[in-house]
Formats: sequence, structure tokens, C-alpha cells
Amino acid sequence: MDTLCYEVGDICLDEHTWVPALICDQTDLGVRLALLDTDPVPDVFLLREPASGTARLCKTIWRTHEVIGAWFEGTEVELAPLRC
Repeated sequence: MDTLCYEVGDICLDEHTWVPALICDQTDLGVRLALLDTDPVPDVFLLREPASGTARLCKTIWRTHEVIGAWFEGTEVELAPLRC
């Protein structure tokens, strides 16, 4: 089932760098993401969904300069809350 989300997620580029991405739509199998520039995003990446407190490993299937379509690899993982 498709879900139009339009919520903000974060893509992990490396252990210190996250870039924001708009989650445009999502199914049980994958997700479509919009961001300013897809060039720095690796073919396999971690997508963090702060609203749900979860993260998913994703594999890029297709991309344009500003949009990525990706399959989910594995299951959703709950993240520990961030502490300041």
C-alpha cells in the first residue's frame, strides 16, 4: 500500500554527516525521496525518520538530480532518543 508522507527524514552520508530529505511516498518495499542534490548520496544508505524514531537501510534503484527511488533492505530499527 502506498503512503504519501511528506515528512522530513535524514540520509546518512558518513558517520558525521546527515542531509535532510523529504519522504514523498513510501510502501512496505521502498521509498521515494526528494533532496537538493542526490550526487553525494551513496547507492546504499541509512534513512532516519525522526518522527517515528526509526531507521532503515536503503538501496538506490534509480535517481535524478533531486529525487531518489530506493528499496528497503532489511527491517526497520528503533533508534535511541538523542540526548543533549
